[in-house]
Amino acid sequence: MNKTDLSGKWQLYMDENCLGKIPDSYTDEIVLPDTTANASKGKKSDWRADGFLTEPYHFEGHAWFRRQIDIHEEWSGKCLFLRLERTRMTELYIDGQKAGENDSLCTSHIYALPALASGKHTLDICVKNVGYPTKGGHMTSPDTQTNWNGITGCIELIIRPKKHIDDIKVLSSAEPGKVVFSCTASEACEAYITVEGDHTDTVKLNKGLNTVEYLPHKKLPEWDEFAPNVLNLIVSSDGERQSVPFGIRKLETAGRKLLINGRETFLRGKHDGMLFPMTGYAPTDVESWLKVMGTAKDFGINHYRFHTCCPPDAAFTAADILGIYMQPELPFWGTIEDEINDEQRYLIEEGSRILKEFGNHPSFVMMSLGNELWGSKEVLNSILARYKNEDDRHLYTDGSNNFQFWPSVLENSDFLSGVRLSRDRLYRGSYAMCDAPQGFIQTDVPNTVHNYDRIIVPESLGEASEGGKILIQYGTGVKEVEAGSTETFIPEVPVISHEVGQYETYPDYSEIGQYTGDLKAENLALYKEKAEAKGLAAYSDKFFRASGALAVDCYKREIEAALKSEELSGFQLLDIQDFTGQGTALVGVLNSLMQPKGTVSAEEWRQFCSSTVIMAEFPKFVYKTGESIELGITLFNTDPAFSAERVSYTVECSGSVELYGHVHIKKDKRVNRLGKISFTPDNISKPSVYRLTLSAEKTDIQNTYEFTVYPDIEISITKEQLSYNGKAVKIVHSENEARAVLEKGIKPLYIPDAGNKLPGTYCTDFWCYPMFRSISESMNKPLPIGTMGLLIDSRSSFLASFPSETHSTPQWFNIVMHSHSENLDGTDIIPDVWVIDNPARAEKLGLLYRIKTGFGELPVCTSRLWEIADEPEVKWFARSIIESLW
Repeated sequence: MNKTDLSGKWQLYMDENCLGKIPDSYTDEIVLPDTTANASKGKKSDWRADGFLTEPYHFEGHAWFRRQIDIHEEWSGKCLFLRLERTRMTELYIDGQKAGENDSLCTSHIYALPALASGKHTLDICVKNVGYPTKGGHMTSPDTQTNWNGITGCIELIIRPKKHIDDIKVLSSAEPGKVVFSCTASEACEAYITVEGDHTDTVKLNKGLNTVEYLPHKKLPEWDEFAPNVLNLIVSSDGERQSVPFGIRKLETAGRKLLINGRETFLRGKHDGMLFPMTGYAPTDVESWLKVMGTAKDFGINHYRFHTCCPPDAAFTAADILGIYMQPELPFWGTIEDEINDEQRYLIEEGSRILKEFGNHPSFVMMSLGNELWGSKEVLNSILARYKNEDDRHLYTDGSNNFQFWPSVLENSDFLSGVRLSRDRLYRGSYAMCDAPQGFIQTDVPNTVHNYDRIIVPESLGEASEGGKILIQYGTGVKEVEAGSTETFIPEVPVISHEVGQYETYPDYSEIGQYTGDLKAENLALYKEKAEAKGLAAYSDKFFRASGALAVDCYKREIEAALKSEELSGFQLLDIQDFTGQGTALVGVLNSLMQPKGTVSAEEWRQFCSSTVIMAEFPKFVYKTGESIELGITLFNTDPAFSAERVSYTVECSGSVELYGHVHIKKDKRVNRLGKISFTPDNISKPSVYRLTLSAEKTDIQNTYEFTVYPDIEISITKEQLSYNGKAVKIVHSENEARAVLEKGIKPLYIPDAGNKLPGTYCTDFWCYPMFRSISESMNKPLPIGTMGLLIDSRSSFLASFPSETHSTPQWFNIVMHSHSENLDGTDIIPDVWVIDNPARAEKLGLLYRIKTGFGELPVCTSRLWEIADEPEVKWFARSIIESLW
């Protein structure tokens, strides 16, 4: 196509009063494409946001842009169009006369221009970021890409012959031996058709809609994540050449299996809200998307779920190139009414526009009608029917996690995206307190045997929730809804787990200085200032690293549970990338700039998140001598090129190989149980770490696990005292009691009463404390605990016989789950074992520490050891404390 680039300097007028008329004069200039905020236009605000990134030049209203264009004489008789690739609601004026308006948030605004005489003409474009026909989801949210104003993509004048071809749509790119496409011709014409690199056909097109078959001479390669072969259909007519990217790929479902090109696949997805802090808006160039998606792919991601938003064309192009499966979503998060209203009509049309503009991309695999929707299933089903009739090249779902506790599969839904199948049938590992019950990562002894097969297809079904009205989480607030019935539910479509993970990490305050663009990390700065005021700043980096290590461990067990589940077809993580909104949810192993935070490398992450993963299945990480450690070895594989024949296993302790062998690989399914091994640790005199390494022979694919084994010892642990090897420690519950005990020459250990103090929990905080504290309060539900694991002084004399990492590991699970946290604010106590508090509350919390009293130093432990006296690690923890006091 013949195009004239209109990017560059434009005149600017910002009307916060929304007067709705062309300005009498323009008072500023801006270089487009850009936003007013990123260009530092308008009034600068000193306000600091604490729940999302701060936009100093935030503006809402009407922004007017003006420039002159030249209409050349040789364009006479041509059709002229103005394209604004990515913007907000717009109105176009030419020489002072209104030429049209457009309200799409997700797709290009294309204006057919009236006949214009040669010479100069004035364009005035009004861009409105107020009064949207829908709430906009993450298309307009301050939590993600902000409610910017401007034009961020191509701005171009398109000059086309009077006879031209529109709406080229590759209809069947999966049928062997031919490519079928439809197009619309403005007039009857002759066209030349080719797939780039193949022969050219000549076809005659009628005015209006045409369907064309092209028979390539060469076999066209398929497109998928392993071989992302992007092809180009080239259609030429009347001197105009159009190139349309497409791929040979066939999407199918077979029961709960998701098939691409006849092979079962599994989605290893990430949530994306188009968060780009350096500009405050999503880029429209391919290189930028290749960079961020390339990073995601380095971390094993093959799927993007866009939360209530649709990315620009460049994102689909990058995904085409990289082999990433894309799921855009309508910009809606709310209730679908029984009677279709103006907002619903807008959203339905927006979905059709998305399909039309981006539907040829082979990476465009799935589409959702919105996030966590409620309301009319009949209307949702009818919308799906419309879209499937318009474009059957994609898989559709009625929404992501619709109806929450009572999901269903509508007639026209191709897959189910959710988190539970009833109140207790949970298929992800973590939940907010207000959505209890919580998940196995939060409640169970750390293990690797958990999977979701018997959740999705139970051996027997119990009663579901009774009917009536209940309060549920609704967006970032609450809503009263009708409870579901007791009807049993087993989905017969692929099941994708929604917003999986949400394991929070303490902030890395060294990151603050990197926010040199449009958005500033004032939320992190405010947290840092709070930490400084509370005397915690010196420990912030240690909190970050310790909480980060725990979060990685939680993600590993979460992801492996999904990969081991034969009845699950994918997960959508929230997230490998920090989410800087909704209260500031630092849930990623990458920061919001998509840079590694240093808690795990891409290579380490891919050990448990990739197309081929070898896993060990075992019920716990802590054992005692003489106890058999039995392990199942499981292979997850979707890579057709994987050809290893054996998995080798090695168990090492202190550099010595204790066990070595191999099992043969079966690849008949996506999930293959390869066999079991066992060994019995013995002849050790101290706690020892055993390291299991699983490796696919002649590849770099491996996975590792560590177990802690404790020699069995005779020790007495009661509510009154600890005693070992003739040495005793009296448990006391107050300082006065400790004084009395000391005066008798007895060693005390102060275990304060838990009372209403913060209970201990092993798992790190879910999402972020501020958001879910508010929701729990609104619902009158228990507040989140909000802690983020332990920071351990591994050199503490308390732990001399209880070797530890500096972060939470499974040997601490029972100790923590039977503890509470003591608030040490206002003291100079430095805990030997900290409980890391979230940065919003920022309390100084301790589990194991010493306090100075008038009668000496008093050791304090907040774990009720007598409740877990038979656990091998607790025996050694108690022994270590006893020995440190004698």
